[in-house]
Amino acid sequence: MEYPVWVVPFLTAPMLIPLVAIPHVIVAQFAVGGGFLLADGVTWAYRHRRADVLAYLRDLARFFVLLTIVFGAVTGVGIWWTIGLTAPESTSALIHVFVFGWATEWVVFVLEIVSAFAFYYLWDRLRPREHMAMGWVYAASAWLSLVLITGITSFMLTTGRWTPERDFFTAFFNPSFLPQVLIRTGGSLAIAALWIGVHLSLRAPEPLREEMIPRFSRWAMAGMALILIGGLGYFAVLPDHARLNMVRAPLLLIMTALNFGATLIALAAFGLGHLRGGRWINPPEALLMLLIGAVAITSGEFLREGARKPYRIEGYIFSPGVRVAEVPTLQRDGLIAHSPWLQQYLQENLGLPEEALGDPARLPEPQKVQVGEALYNYHCAACHALDGYNGMRPLIQPWTPEIIADAVRHLHRTNPAMPPWLGNEAEREALIAYLVALQKGGP
Repeated sequence: MEYPVWVVPFLTAPMLIPLVAIPHVIVAQFAVGGGFLLADGVTWAYRHRRADVLAYLRDLARFFVLLTIVFGAVTGVGIWWTIGLTAPESTSALIHVFVFGWATEWVVFVLEIVSAFAFYYLWDRLRPREHMAMGWVYAASAWLSLVLITGITSFMLTTGRWTPERDFFTAFFNPSFLPQVLIRTGGSLAIAALWIGVHLSLRAPEPLREEMIPRFSRWAMAGMALILIGGLGYFAVLPDHARLNMVRAPLLLIMTALNFGATLIALAAFGLGHLRGGRWINPPEALLMLLIGAVAITSGEFLREGARKPYRIEGYIFSPGVRVAEVPTLQRDGLIAHSPWLQQYLQENLGLPEEALGDPARLPEPQKVQVGEALYNYHCAACHALDGYNGMRPLIQPWTPEIIADAVRHLHRTNPAMPPWLGNEAEREALIAYLVALQKGGP
């Protein structure tokens, strides 16, 4: 526990991550899928000498560059800022494990930015063959960026045979790497078609919509096939604890139903677009379909994150930010003994002498409760707000002090999504005292 903890009321700190990350993912997947659709559209327009299609695609490329490069870059930085504050231990681990991967991704990202700007800003200056090539360079670099990021994020759910002594490639090519690449590639093609559907409904004349929507719908239907194949592989390699979370957690069950329903609706819309063209597309319907696509991505990301518990990195770091290998030491010596920021807080804010930190169970009851509150913030606040998301106060309200004590003594058996107790017995008693006080209407 080398880092301080950031306590966010009502939401919990980790829930800030999806508030930034999910809009970024929706736009980033548009950047990947849209690259393929734009490159294909420009190639087709040049080969068929369609000046009207090229004029429309130039207008689309302007919208595409503004949204994906500007918004995508800002929210990408926001993700680093958020995860650095909310999960510093996990962020540090991912940087150290994937140094080569991050360096490669940043090189690819520079190529992606340069090729996107060249594709749009040199539209009239490049010869057709060069312009087509630039579009495909962008599409390939954007997809390669997706592959690199997916190798890192999939590792958090399925570390597979990796150990801290193994190399980068063992971590990168983890069991869920390929299924998640297929899912994200397919999702990128689908969400790109939905974004472009909105743009077509607003900016293109009806004859052009009639022609372009079936073409983009075919790309999207191919993407849906990739999602199906990747989804089957994904569920086949899920760790046992992730499968258990998905069938026993009501919120994850709801997200599964939302994801399945939104995917089916999107598939039906793409099929209709392929068969009927753009006659049925108008701005409200296109925006509604984009919203449904966003629901599919949001629920899918929530499932991936929620299924990891009790880990932040499967088998390596627990949700409070403690490495699995450190647990025996913490249970022997105590969480406080290995948390310098927690020691400083207890000494400066509660006025506890250093000798009292080793055995908080002997403190007077008010001070023991205060120590228990500090331990709660370090051990529990990553997943439980007091009131709000996964609220602790309403959860324990009907419990007796005996039930609270038993639950804390058998955390992982109480709920398999919770980590084991990460402190010593004296600290456990302090946490029980705090929760009992909380249940009785205390702090």
